[in-house]
Amino acid sequence: MFSREVQEVRPVGLLARLGHPAAYRWYPGAAIGLLYQVSVLVGLWISDLPLTQKLTATALLAVVYLGFLTLPPLLWWERERTRLIAVGLYFALTIPLFPLLGSAACWTWVYVACVAGMVVARSAAAFAIIGALGALQLVVFALGGTVEDYWFVALVTVSIGVMMSAFARQIDALRRLRNAQGEIARLAVIEERARFSRDMHDVLGHSLTVVTVKSELARRLVAVDPARAADEIADIERLSRSALADLRAAVAGYREMSLSTELASAQASLAAADIQAHLPRNGEEVAPELRELFGWVLREGVTNVIRHSGSRNCWVTVGPDRLDIEDDGRGTSAATTPAPVGSSAVPADTPGSGLAGLRARAAQVGATVAVAPGPRGGTVLTVRRAS
Repeated sequence: MFSREVQEVRPVGLLARLGHPAAYRWYPGAAIGLLYQVSVLVGLWISDLPLTQKLTATALLAVVYLGFLTLPPLLWWERERTRLIAVGLYFALTIPLFPLLGSAACWTWVYVACVAGMVVARSAAAFAIIGALGALQLVVFALGGTVEDYWFVALVTVSIGVMMSAFARQIDALRRLRNAQGEIARLAVIEERARFSRDMHDVLGHSLTVVTVKSELARRLVAVDPARAADEIADIERLSRSALADLRAAVAGYREMSLSTELASAQASLAAADIQAHLPRNGEEVAPELRELFGWVLREGVTNVIRHSGSRNCWVTVGPDRLDIEDDGRGTSAATTPAPVGSSAVPADTPGSGLAGLRARAAQVGATVAVAPGPRGGTVLTVRRAS
């Protein structure tokens, strides 16, 4: 309400502001606040004042009431200076009522206090205006000799004005909270999309690579070794079913990575690509909180060895807080940014999505991922817990 930047919709025209949903929420309560003015109007018309004076006072009161209904919606989207000027003009509008109604016109300052509480953003300024109105009412009553009879009007003005100011700030806080919740939800969707993208890359990238390699092998074996070709086709079917199950689990958000399972899968995948695998038996010595990350790194690293390295061997070593994947393939050059294990060199401004995903996963558990030329002429992918 107070901050223009927190509004989802910023109406420009006067009619748009008066028809804004926030305005429609203001009108019922404001209308109820005007009901007690019926007694003021009744008292005016049963008095002995001349008809012309009654009509003039009624018209001025109608303008004051209309201002109370419409000023807050009109001013919510204005700057603070404009709001203060409008409150001052609204106060000035009540002054001509004093020659007509006398000290009874002080009742209209209750509405001035309400408007100030609803539209003035700075608490100190709002409370100063409300307090000044109450003090000025006491002065008017003292000058008229009616302070003992009407002192409570000042109390009503100050209390209602402060209440409306607190109410307005609560509404503003709730709006800010809703906006913050919306932003959190938006960021959560972005994060979930990034996670899902990484999962799709990790699941389908690896599985489809192995399926492609095995399909090529089966095609070559059909003519020379039909039995082995049938075995490879059976493996392709198994891998396809496994990839489908992983995909369904990833969509459901419940898929967990097993390092031991990935070691067995890497053994079979490297063998199908005619790459000699040098792997540990299991990953039991790895710290439990790192096993899922190491499983993802192993899957991505082995996939890139098969796809791009042109290597004949692949070495995987694991420790409690470290995993290394090395090949003896083409490696990387100093002129390019190191790519994922076994991949061909790529320009520095086109990082692989797989490596980016691994780094994002590693950062979540306090680990780092590094790629460097290996001593055997290929590439080494290393992931370790940050010290």
